[in-house]
Amino acid sequence: MPKYTHIIWDWNGTLLNDISASLASVNDMLDMRGMQHINIDFYKECIGVPIRKFYDRVFDMKKEDYSIIIKQYNEGYLRHLADCGLTDGACEAIKHFRKCGMHQAVVSSSNNDQLCANIKKYGLDGCFEAVLGSADFYAGSKIDRAKDYLAETGGESEKTLVIGDLEHDADMAKELGADCVLLTSGHEHISRLERAGVPLINDLFELICYTDNALQNKPIVD
Repeated sequence: MPKYTHIIWDWNGTLLNDISASLASVNDMLDMRGMQHINIDFYKECIGVPIRKFYDRVFDMKKEDYSIIIKQYNEGYLRHLADCGLTDGACEAIKHFRKCGMHQAVVSSSNNDQLCANIKKYGLDGCFEAVLGSADFYAGSKIDRAKDYLAETGGESEKTLVIGDLEHDADMAKELGADCVLLTSGHEHISRLERAGVPLINDLFELICYTDNALQNKPIVD
């Protein structure tokens, strides 16, 4: 029997390689204000949940309207998203888990309508039992939605694997009582991911090896 019956996927930075779109949108916003660009290292060191903490590091939020910041970011993100694709190994991992009979869901901080549209755009509609995004664009916690999903589907926490690219994904897994694997190529810097104390993978091809070896407790990362 497989160790895992339920897979909870993050979307941004995990299944979708959209870091370049996020960074480009933030730098567009800095251009509008005559401010200096940030680089990818600074972005990865500051990004997180709630997203407001990131904007506090980048902009003078005492002078900004937060709703305008969110609107400008999302408009820029959608413009730059055309240059982005799925993360290496995403399709293969999803197909592998489906073949193994696992339940799969996407639980994301992204706006739900936008999330569903993007999942369809990238040819993944119909691949998931549930797609659970946020009701707004403020990128808040997704823990409650993950809890509700497991309760509604009868998923057992000890047979659930959370796959993400942020410390928040590890926090969510801990809250659920589930296992977690974090992707190092996503939005958050590896030095922060290491603090989470969970296995790290470099791409989603490694994820297939991890889940296949889970029963034997064979590590894939030193």
